[in-house]
Amino acid sequence: MKPITAKHLWSFPLIFGFLGGVIGLVLRYAFTGSIANFPFKFVLHSHSHIMLLGFVFNALIVLLFTRFTNGINKTSYRLYLALQVCVAILLVGFIIQGYALITIIFSTLHLWISYWLVIRLWKQLVGKKSDLTLIKAGIIFHFISSIGPYALGPLMGMKMQASPWYQQAIFFYLHFQYFGSFFLWMLAILFQRTTVELSKKQIILIISALVLLYTHSLKYSFNHLAIQIIGGISSIILTLFFLKLKKSFSKQKLTYQLFFGILLFIGIMNCFGSIPYFSNLVITNRFMLIAWLHLLFLGMYLPFIWMELETKTHTSTWIAYTFFLLTSEAFLVFPAFFSELFSASIMWLLFIAYFGVVLCISIVHLTALFQKNETYELTRTR
Repeated sequence: MKPITAKHLWSFPLIFGFLGGVIGLVLRYAFTGSIANFPFKFVLHSHSHIMLLGFVFNALIVLLFTRFTNGINKTSYRLYLALQVCVAILLVGFIIQGYALITIIFSTLHLWISYWLVIRLWKQLVGKKSDLTLIKAGIIFHFISSIGPYALGPLMGMKMQASPWYQQAIFFYLHFQYFGSFFLWMLAILFQRTTVELSKKQIILIISALVLLYTHSLKYSFNHLAIQIIGGISSIILTLFFLKLKKSFSKQKLTYQLFFGILLFIGIMNCFGSIPYFSNLVITNRFMLIAWLHLLFLGMYLPFIWMELETKTHTSTWIAYTFFLLTSEAFLVFPAFFSELFSASIMWLLFIAYFGVVLCISIVHLTALFQKNETYELTRTR
């Protein structure tokens, strides 16, 4: 077996991130009404799974193995490759048949293989105790999140697809991924790079806040004052947690200072999401929901992953990406205003904005993919 290098590992999230972006752009074009009989739901499933599993999950796993272990061993690398086969099959399978036998089998297989891989990661971890605690908590959240998908089968068997619990099973999985595993892994990598070390009390606070934030998802199905209060408290804790780190980040290089601003903004937006008026907007307005999800994935996770690439993203690309992303968010939040302002369909305006976003993604990912810099060996013998 040839030596495994960082470039070998990075090639998959870079490729899937590029493909996921292109599929998303095709979706935006189809929403303009330019493609007849387009399978919107099928393609949307493909787009979301590829960006979630093929890009963000892959990239964070690569960063964890390269930053917090002494090297990925051959067994772990084979498991990583097996995950890529599953993602590739899901990419095509969802477009062809949506949720059906093949996609159910390989999404389940991806989950089971990921268990094996993260357990091996846990056993190989080295680094600061506070960082490792965050990573381990993220691994535990990864297991907890899978309760959601496992609940879907019994709910379908009981013909409860129309019940709020079916939707909550999906939300449960998503929350404990993007505000559980992914979030804690990202923080561990960030704190290692910026030499920020958390106390035991701070770790308990951030983990507790992320668990309680699930109440924001419950708001989609249930209207209860306790849900609103718990969501508000957890959002405030999250925001205060980041405010406490302001002094530490003020000493870091500009890139990390700006990213700290993004984290603080996400915390503040969660506080707004605890106010009934704004939470109801997200629940009743699909554009607002998409704006929030894109803010998390395109406004937080993607910039973080680009920051950690060996290939540095050019300043002009950062500026262009920020412009197109903020423009797309504005279109989603104020569709009627911009449609009237430009005398154009909001779907065409969104397509143009996302064309810019995907163009930037293409530039960064393809540049990193075909770079000719020297890579370092990551192979271990067992």
